[in-house]
Amino acid sequence: MIESLLGVLTIGFLLGAPAGITPGPMLVLIISETFRHGVRAGAKVAFIPLLTDLPVVLVSGFLFAKLSNVEFLLGVISIAGAVFITYLGSRSIRLAGAEIPDHTPKPLRLRELIIANLTNPNPYLFWFTVGAPLMIRSFQQTLSLGAAFLFSFYLGLIGVKFLLAIVAGKSRTFLQGIWYRRIMQFLGFALIGFALFLLRDGLTFLGLYPQG
Repeated sequence: MIESLLGVLTIGFLLGAPAGITPGPMLVLIISETFRHGVRAGAKVAFIPLLTDLPVVLVSGFLFAKLSNVEFLLGVISIAGAVFITYLGSRSIRLAGAEIPDHTPKPLRLRELIIANLTNPNPYLFWFTVGAPLMIRSFQQTLSLGAAFLFSFYLGLIGVKFLLAIVAGKSRTFLQGIWYRRIMQFLGFALIGFALFLLRDGLTFLGLYPQG
């Protein structure tokens, strides 16, 4: 199936689309930024992988066959992600509880979004396990098949995230006052919850968390 253009496009899209809606910190950030600042802010989060994934794709494609153990790297990334996502979650809770009527927190800066995605272990897990072997097999067939795999994967990944931002944008007009504050606080706690899972995964990768 990897030898045909249709097969490559299908595989790439079917891998990318579910990844776009997998529960995690970036999904929560898309919703929270859209609720606060509109579809444009949510779309900025959705398109961040186009900026942050390139080094991951290149490094994984070059080294995946030569690395015998990537657990330490994934452990460090997961723990760093837990710390940063906790910061974003606590900030969301704090700002959502502000009682000043005209208080509008600024959208997350591009630098903050880049850090959030770079410290998210999911792209590393995907590319160092599933993505890199499929990508290399595609490029070994022809250059166009390799490019088609990357295009279809990110079409699914970014497309689904962008659609989610649009849906969230349609809902934000119905969420005013106390409902807005409660939802933003809930999303903040959700981020902290994901941070705890990232911390657990990081400690597991480092061999510091017992596996039952």
